[in-house]
Amino acid sequence: MAGLRLELPAPVAGRIPALDELRGVAILLVILYHVGGVLGMDNALHGEVGVDMFVILSGAGLALSQSQGGAGQFLLRRFRRIYPAYWIALTAFLLGDAWVWNKHFSTANILVHYVGMQAWFGDGYALSINDSFWYITLIVTLYVLYVPMRRFVDRPDLLLLLGAIVSIVPAVYCFRTRQYVGYDHVSQRLPGFFLGLLLGRLLRNGRLDISASTALGAACLVIFYVPFTQNFVFVSVWVGAALIVVYALMIRPYLSAGTRGALKFLGDRSLEIFLIHQPLIREYNILAQHWLFPGAAVTQRSLAAGILVALAVAVALASALHSLLQRIPEAGQGRPPSRAP
Repeated sequence: MAGLRLELPAPVAGRIPALDELRGVAILLVILYHVGGVLGMDNALHGEVGVDMFVILSGAGLALSQSQGGAGQFLLRRFRRIYPAYWIALTAFLLGDAWVWNKHFSTANILVHYVGMQAWFGDGYALSINDSFWYITLIVTLYVLYVPMRRFVDRPDLLLLLGAIVSIVPAVYCFRTRQYVGYDHVSQRLPGFFLGLLLGRLLRNGRLDISASTALGAACLVIFYVPFTQNFVFVSVWVGAALIVVYALMIRPYLSAGTRGALKFLGDRSLEIFLIHQPLIREYNILAQHWLFPGAAVTQRSLAAGILVALAVAVALASALHSLLQRIPEAGQGRPPSRAP
């Protein structure tokens, strides 16, 4: 049966600079969102959509990479990108919480954090140590889901159906049980990953055919109508996808090489920046001001100045961590791995 066909002038070979730059755009949006929260500003920009962009770009990167080997080898490569940086950041903030804030956490909480599954254990765990660490649960969940589903990358209709099912189940559960971190932060963003897989396949092959099949109809029913009956809809995924298109087609052609390079720099270090920047611009910003200027009031202006300093520190620390981890070769190889999304 006829369906939808998308075609490019030619397949895309090698690494795509625009995708690296888009990660830089995404982390800037996330930073602006968090900065607005610290300063008490209205969330007019909705920079949290940057996370949806990250998820879509992760799916596209996996489809472009045409990963070979078994499930274990694939997961080892992906987890190697995520966990060393995460464990270093997690350990640092645990020590900081204990030493600076005299905050201590249960053994169970610490264990699920080191595994990276804290956001699926309820809101009491998800944001307890660092408000940004829920992202690890999201990205690791996507990698685990991709293992059994990568065989369907060449069947977009089936891929969309499976993606719709694995998206709707946790979304309905978290929504109904009022686990809003698992709902807002994680499950609402799952469909973007499968959209990204289709984007990556389109870029890799130069063509994407989606059959008008029963599976496609079921996918549309599950992803659009079923959430509507449960009093929610998947919205931000489509906004993130639209921003990716707007950047690629309308903004990027007018940017200078220097601006693109700066975005790529941030994009390459986006995971490390994501993990460490939020407490620095918030709690540690205020703590530093009380320490440096005892008795002085913390004002909007001083907060803003502290945020600029904290962001510079966060980028410097992220760059150092990124460079350190780049020097660690993969097992059996003599050079560092490419930095996967």
